Amino acid sequence: MPRISLSDALPESVRTSYLIARREFLTRARSRVFLIGTLLLVIIIPGYIALQALVINRTTSSLDVAFQGPAQRLSAPLESASTALGIHVRVSTVPDLATGKSGVEAGRFDALVSGDPLQPAVTVKDRLDPTLAAALSALVRQAALDQALSAGGLDPATIDARVAAARPRVVTLDATAAQQTQRIVVGIFVAALLYVALLVYGQIVAQGVVEEKSNRIVEVLLSTVRPRELLLGKVIGIGLLGLLQLLVVGVAGLVSVAATGALTIPQLGVTAVAGSLLWFLLGFLLYALLYAAGGSLVSRQEDVAPVTMPITVLIVGTYLAIFWVLSNADTPLAAVLSVLPPLAPILMPARMATGDAQAWQVIVGLVLTVATIAALNAGAARIYANSVLRTGSRVRLRDAWGGPV
Repeated sequence: MPRISLSDALPESVRTSYLIARREFLTRARSRVFLIGTLLLVIIIPGYIALQALVINRTTSSLDVAFQGPAQRLSAPLESASTALGIHVRVSTVPDLATGKSGVEAGRFDALVSGDPLQPAVTVKDRLDPTLAAALSALVRQAALDQALSAGGLDPATIDARVAAARPRVVTLDATAAQQTQRIVVGIFVAALLYVALLVYGQIVAQGVVEEKSNRIVEVLLSTVRPRELLLGKVIGIGLLGLLQLLVVGVAGLVSVAATGALTIPQLGVTAVAGSLLWFLLGFLLYALLYAAGGSLVSRQEDVAPVTMPITVLIVGTYLAIFWVLSNADTPLAAVLSVLPPLAPILMPARMATGDAQAWQVIVGLVLTVATIAALNAGAARIYANSVLRTGSRVRLRDAWGGPV
């Protein structure tokens, strides 16, 4: 019985696009540019994550600590011990808890220490500096030991128990601030990665179209395949290559996250990677069709940048908008911008990483983007078919669109 391959079982047009996509994928995947570029990304991304872990978990060299009530007993010992700990602590007193907490909220104080000196409450805005935490714990235990010894008549076991029970109690005014900071860092990183990937692989599509047009290979190909099949196969092949590279980089990033502890939210890294891959695929299909249509209008590589400039400006503008969108995530405008197809492939995965995108918004963005891709496929194929065989001067968009289908 003859063996039937996957391509043989497909319809003729699908099989043709599949073969073209396979050729594009394998040819470019074996190139030194792809291999070296992927290797560099695998090295750079873990380095970036390690740097973020260092920044997020760093200790502060100078701290302002306020004391209130009986806990003021700890201020002088803390100030004396700070030099030996390698940090500079400026201590001050506040008349009441409300004043101290408002100072922490406003950023004037890094911490407020109040209450019983043996079990003080340490109020912080989002996180307690680890060096300060260790210093306060040591001072509180020492205070408990001194009190126990001065009281006299206690056996060692009782003293040890009181010393072990003495520890500061951390009160966080904004418990989600640290997690939200991590989410914003991931969101910006996801947006930056997709921004670069869409620009790079979109240009590769446009340059590939011009290369085949200038060396007349496209004339040979179009003698056996339809323009739409050639365009779709090229876009899918290069898109799968980009998806593979992002997958490799994403796995390297997750391994780095696990090794460095840069993220304390376990599912955040996986969600970010999965969302990035899905939206890269959709975003690439959307923008690659535009880049391919633009590339078919010119015959020289040096003309690719000018003709594709509007598409590049749109991608760059979308990336710049991410900073406003993440800073105003709860506004209706941020939600609207993130579901619009030209912007969704960069804005939506970033909002998904920060946890700001609701499920219905993601679904609406997906539906609109898929519908836009379907419409662009027909329009880009029309422009491609009417201009890819024309060499010489740049083909006007009006002429390409108005030619025979």
